Amino acid sequence: MSNQGVAHLSSAFGASAPRSRRRRIGDASSLGALANTGASALRLGCQLALLPILPILYMTAAIIRAISDMDEMKRKIVTEAMAFSGLATGFTCFSYLFFRDMGAPEFRPEWAFYVMWAYYGIGLFFSWRRYR
Repeated sequence: MSNQGVAHLSSAFGASAPRSRRRRIGDASSLGALANTGASALRLGCQLALLPILPILYMTAAIIRAISDMDEMKRKIVTEAMAFSGLATGFTCFSYLFFRDMGAPEFRPEWAFYVMWAYYGIGLFFSWRRYR
């Protein structure tokens, strides 16, 4: 730790240091606080943007718990539908890149979520029909 850091700590705890030295350190620390205001606001914005992940994690745990409480046949049907949904969504998103290069509209991220649920419904129907 530098001498300035030691002097700042000692002045914070009431130790005597020359007044001019404390003043210089105080000015430097207030400038640092002003410079970090933008960074802390950005950090707070990032933390607030990540806040919706908490309910998503809760929903994920609830879905996994619900699937593990199912009997074997229902679990197999749902798992096959999810596997089909994930693979088909991945291939669709990857294939759309080629269409985008040919001039198709830009792919919005939320579209992948809707496509995944549509493929889940299709996979659930065919998996249910096969084990009926």
